[in-house]
Amino acid sequence: MEHLASDVKNIKDSLSKMCKYILDKTINNDKANNVKDLEDISKVAWEFISAIYEAHWNSLFIDNFKTSFRNKVKSKFNPQIIKTLVINKGKETVKPTFVSPLFLPIPAKSPKEVNKISKYFKKNEKQP
Repeated sequence: MEHLASDVKNIKDSLSKMCKYILDKTINNDKANNVKDLEDISKVAWEFISAIYEAHWNSLFIDNFKTSFRNKVKSKFNPQIIKTLVINKGKETVKPTFVSPLFLPIPAKSPKEVNKISKYFKKNEKQP
C-alpha cells in the first residue's frame, strides 16, 4: 500500500503514452493484417483488465463521487438514459426520457412476394 499511489500513476502514464503512440500511427491498409504481435497485444490488454478485477482494484473509488472502477467501465458499455424531472401534482418524480424506436428495416421481399413463394416451404409442426 505504501507505493500504490505512485504505482497507479506510473501505470496511468504508461497507458496514456501507449494510447498516444497508437493514435499517432497511421495504418497502411495493404499491410495492416501482417502485424504478427497484434493478437498478443489483444491478449495482454485483456490480461491487464482481468488483473484489475482479480486484484479487486475494480472496487476502488476513482473519484470524489465514490464511483468505482467497475461502475465506470460498466457505464461505458451500457446505454445511457437521460432522466428528466417531472412535477406532477406537487410531487417531483424522475422519469427516463422517451427514446423513439428505430424504424423496421426494409424487408428483402414484399409481402406479395413472400406469399407467392411461401407454398414452397413446410410449416413447422412443433409449436412451443
